[in-house]
Amino acid sequence: MVARSSYRRPYRGGRRREAGGGGTRFLAVLLAAALLGGAFWLLPRLSGGGKGEGELPSPVGSSSGSSDGNALKGSEAPDGEYRAVWFSYLDLADILTGKDEVEFTDSINREFQNCKEMGLNTVIVQVRPYSDALYPSKLFPYSKYAAGKQGQDPGFDPLKIMVELSHQKGLKIEAWINPYRISSAADSAPCAENPGAKWFADGATRGDWVVQVGEGLYYNPAIPQVQDLIVSGVEEILQNYAVDGIHFDDYFYPSDADDSFDAAAYQRYRDGGGQLSLGDFRRANVDALVQRVYRAVKDENPALVFGISPQGNVDNCYRSMYADVKKWASQPGYVDYIAPQIYWGYSHPQASARYDVKISEWNSYCKEPSVKLYIGLAAYRMGDEATGFSQNGDDMARMVADARKKSAYGGFILFRYQNLTDGGEIAQKEVGNLKALLQK
Repeated sequence: MVARSSYRRPYRGGRRREAGGGGTRFLAVLLAAALLGGAFWLLPRLSGGGKGEGELPSPVGSSSGSSDGNALKGSEAPDGEYRAVWFSYLDLADILTGKDEVEFTDSINREFQNCKEMGLNTVIVQVRPYSDALYPSKLFPYSKYAAGKQGQDPGFDPLKIMVELSHQKGLKIEAWINPYRISSAADSAPCAENPGAKWFADGATRGDWVVQVGEGLYYNPAIPQVQDLIVSGVEEILQNYAVDGIHFDDYFYPSDADDSFDAAAYQRYRDGGGQLSLGDFRRANVDALVQRVYRAVKDENPALVFGISPQGNVDNCYRSMYADVKKWASQPGYVDYIAPQIYWGYSHPQASARYDVKISEWNSYCKEPSVKLYIGLAAYRMGDEATGFSQNGDDMARMVADARKKSAYGGFILFRYQNLTDGGEIAQKEVGNLKALLQK
């Protein structure tokens, strides 16, 4: 098992806001920016002009704080460049949990408008974080992030609203789901109606179809009924909503799953004549699900996309998550795009983790012409010198400019929305300079 380190991306959906994400400290940052003459659109928040969701800064100009005035010259966007941002359940919870339909609609409309004005063209919204749903489902209970308690109907359909508003603004929208995670701690425990809770309560399937790891519960990828449930969940979204695609992130097998996690399933496999090692058995299970989801998406509409955003460290993907991302990027029938989370800067202390090295590495994996390479960028780490980012305020723009030079490159995704609006001075420069690049 690979140890966690700064080279490995931290917990994805649950990362808390970076410093400066609210309260007096955030207001102080805004006032300081205003006094310095920065052209920030965030100022209406101080006068009560918004509801606290934040807006994106106007361009600062690539020469403002830039370490290299020529760094962005000659950067041309490929046709149809994918310019996306992740809306995690944490981004959505702040404007959804406990809110009525009018309040949510107003807030998400404003945030989608911010994305449009920045030059983005796709929003990736997390609609199933914990074997639950941010939409009415016959398979999964409502998420607790809808009305405050899992299984409680908020009285309106958040996904329907997001699909309609995004398309009205010319934005594409993808439904982001976590396939195997049921809960990660006591405060995300599933309700009795959750299929994961039902299987865990049943002595015949407890510890086999649903397995406890630490404080969390997870579906076992080896179980055919689990795969059926996940694929049916994807089909339900595609049949009921005009989404433009389905998106998975990097969570497959839990990273700390030991041999006991799927011992019974593996033994049944071996008793049936299977010859694969445990690691290869696990990777085969994930491969099978990925292929089934891809087929489900294409059967619904060949124009829809299915993409996966794995960890930037390919060894962690292969040995810890049991995700054979090299195979997915080099063969047809798995994904339309691969979006590695390259969350390290140009000056990372570990040379192999530096951004320029990683984008070249991942570009080399994309051997299948139909698979696009999208780069996952860490908006929440901008200015963090410990992970290789500079204090110049132009790293994100440089990263996009450099990625555009790679043969398989098709776009980028920013993690995550609130980090674009709630950061400090450096983060705001980063967003402004990226916006300027996208407007060229």
